Amino acid sequence: MAAAKIFSVRDFLTDPHNIYAAHEMCAMVDGALAIKLTVQFNLFGGSVVALSTKRHEHMFDKIDDLSYTGCFCLTELGYGNNAVEMETTATYDAKS
Repeated sequence: MAAAKIFSVRDFLTDPHNIYAAHEMCAMVDGALAIKLTVQFNLFGGSVVALSTKRHEHMFDKIDDLSYTGCFCLTELGYGNNAVEMETTATYDAKS
């Protein structure tokens, strides 16, 4: 799907229905792939697009062609699915 350029993270700015439709079609064929697609393009790519400035725009094509692969890290206080209490902490280690 990435190689065919069916959608782009830029679609969040110009045509979000296109990228959502691609996710839905993918989910009909392979749910696990749809989750991976969601992490790469919605959670990671969508966050980059939403929070980007001009200096980040060079990343969009690399996210689209999977040169940059992303992840989404989430921790929960307690257990289960409690979106209100979710909190994520990232700690920078300058040595590594």
